[in-house]
Amino acid sequence: SGGVTAAKGFLAAGVSAGMKRSRKPDLALVVAEKAVPAACVFTLNKIKAAPVLISQERIEKGKAQAVFLNSAGANCLTGKPGHKDALKISAAVSDALGIDDESLLIASTGIIGQRLPVAKIEKTLPDLVAGLSKKGHALAAAGILTTDTVIKEAAIETAIGNTKVRVGGMSKGSGMIAPSMATMLAVITTDALIAPKFLRKLLCEVTDETFNVISVDGDMSTNDTVFMLASGASGKKIQPNTAAAKTFKAALKEVCEKLAYAIVKDGEGALRTMEVNVEGAKNIEQAQRCARQVALSPLVKTMLTGGDPNVGRIAGAVGASLVDFDPEKLVVYIGKTKVIAKNTALEVRSAIGKKLLTKPHVALRICLNAGKAKGRMVTCDLSKEYVHINTAYPT
Repeated sequence: SGGVTAAKGFLAAGVSAGMKRSRKPDLALVVAEKAVPAACVFTLNKIKAAPVLISQERIEKGKAQAVFLNSAGANCLTGKPGHKDALKISAAVSDALGIDDESLLIASTGIIGQRLPVAKIEKTLPDLVAGLSKKGHALAAAGILTTDTVIKEAAIETAIGNTKVRVGGMSKGSGMIAPSMATMLAVITTDALIAPKFLRKLLCEVTDETFNVISVDGDMSTNDTVFMLASGASGKKIQPNTAAAKTFKAALKEVCEKLAYAIVKDGEGALRTMEVNVEGAKNIEQAQRCARQVALSPLVKTMLTGGDPNVGRIAGAVGASLVDFDPEKLVVYIGKTKVIAKNTALEVRSAIGKKLLTKPHVALRICLNAGKAKGRMVTCDLSKEYVHINTAYPT
């Protein structure tokens, strides 16, 4: 338990600055005792919000002491005024904490195109800083939510040698989720001692296997960021090419997988999730391309919503990925039930098909039989509620 403060050496807080009509928390802060090794992974979208650009520049030093995040406003497409707003807020947060402004990383999420209420935020900062504690993780996790329905936290403790090491984190995301960073923010913490360069390598590798293999609607956000800070408070040093590094990476992946899956499960209007596993591809790039094509297909996603095993939609998406395979050798399973083989849709009783596709989590296995490479995506269905949420979303 403990989310982003489960690791030693971190405090967190979340408060409302009044930007949400609900008066729920809209500001979050995660702070280390001092500047520590840090790493980030950012959205690949060519359109980037002001906080992304600022954090990209600051993380080059490989160290940070705090992460400040706000919801209820993305501060994107706000031009030079929005950039100045971000810098002004950052300076105010740093001043309230008594830390170097360059050691503060920032993030925003919410509606694009609207400037942030700087005065409201500045007025609330004393309460935010005063609320910092080990118990503040849940309020911090609430402070970054937009259309999410639940907070998303995860933490793990593992023994590395004779030392217990912790990894914890929080994330947000519900819609506008696509690979190459999903609409998501995540803050990961650890009390392991890791050099910035190796920390970034681990974070990039794990992000590619977790946050970058999820999709709700196929839309890439302008604000997506994963932050990671390593306090070193456990005293356990993690170095490349060691057993300790392997164990630590497994713990980091476990936390990120839980946070990533929570985002998909909480997808806007989602009724169920689906894991798409592709095997037997010619290479990894083709395996991932095929998995992504199937996971992002509106027809496959609505098939999942309706619980109707129209397997032609799956085959169509596999073929549309344009990867190398022989249709005669394609085999597809829903759960453990074979539904496509020898270029033929196999007969599945409607009651069985309905049962296969209406479980909370559906497993789809696609065997291309063209090589040895594997790919994976996790997605959710596409419901009427998704359309309702996004047509009613205010601008």
